[in-house]
Amino acid sequence: MVINVYEIHRYQNDNFQHVVARTNNHTEEHVKKDVEKMNSILSDKLKAQGVKYVFATGSMTDIITNQPTKRARKKD
Repeated sequence: MVINVYEIHRYQNDNFQHVVARTNNHTEEHVKKDVEKMNSILSDKLKAQGVKYVFATGSMTDIITNQPTKRARKKD
């Protein structure tokens, strides 16, 4: 089974830096509003450096979501 996930990516100019957040618990609209809010509160200094947050969609299989937690792996 494939699960849709929504992500927030951080870019500096056109260079991808990292995934800030990933969720499948919120709607696409909710995450897009979060991205708008995050971009609106960036300082002028960060904006001048070309930092921005971008909405992205992805997917993952339930195999990934059923991986044992770190705690469970340590017990083995």
